[in-house]
Amino acid sequence: MNIRRLEIFVDLSKTLNYTDTAENLYTTQGNISKQIQALEKELSVSLFKREHRKIELTDEGMIVLPHAQKIIDDYVKLQRDLNDFQDAKNLTIEMYTIPTMPNYQSFNLITSFLRQHPEVHMQLKEEESNHLFAALKSDKCEIIFARTFNFDDKSLEQIPMESDNFVAVLPKHHKLAKVKKIDLASLKDDNFLILGKSTNLYQPVMDLCHNAGFNPKITYEGSRVDLVIQMVENNMGVSLMMDKTAKGFTNDNFVTIPLSNNVSNELSFFRKKGNHSEANDIFWNYVKNNIK
Repeated sequence: MNIRRLEIFVDLSKTLNYTDTAENLYTTQGNISKQIQALEKELSVSLFKREHRKIELTDEGMIVLPHAQKIIDDYVKLQRDLNDFQDAKNLTIEMYTIPTMPNYQSFNLITSFLRQHPEVHMQLKEEESNHLFAALKSDKCEIIFARTFNFDDKSLEQIPMESDNFVAVLPKHHKLAKVKKIDLASLKDDNFLILGKSTNLYQPVMDLCHNAGFNPKITYEGSRVDLVIQMVENNMGVSLMMDKTAKGFTNDNFVTIPLSNNVSNELSFFRKKGNHSEANDIFWNYVKNNIK
């Protein structure tokens, strides 16, 4: 059903004058007559009586009127709700991030951004590192915060935020707990508790061990950093993890020691190249202007 015809019908039922309705709706008298005839044909009823240059609603027209008004009101509400939804959507950012993001300064930047831009809503979701880029490229999210090793993808924009290094995480009573730097080869006989293949830290850890001349004896492989830390505290083995991640746990039962041979990684915000929502651009520009 043509909403415009219903609007003409409702207005004409009030004015009972084709000229007045044409002026109200910024059209011609001929078009008003044409649209009313089309509506009458569509409904198979006469809506107006036309006698002596005057018109009035027929009984059928009286029945149609409240329904027509309701349809118009519902349509206006539908448009308003859709516009409100679109406005809210344009001011919402869906961001996927590594689970340990709160340990990094970039998380503080997000907090300050939201304080300065209360009109923008951010939906943060933790995701394992090796799933982040796939989620971004499949449009499951708009922005990701991820760590990278030798990253190069021309289809993405990147804002490098901070770097991090691997450290050895040892029980506090480990024989090497007090050294200032540790050669990984000295840990070759220890049990290793590592973050597994669902993270992008697994392969770099394996490469570090292989470069030190040994295959690590892995007794635990998982995705929960807190569980790895707890196991180290209980003398179940040693671990390799990122320095800032390990330092997010305050406990006297383990120590972190820099490696003599290390690899650094970069933590960055990423988004696809192209057009973006208003909120996305507001955040992206804010980050660029507030990198320390």
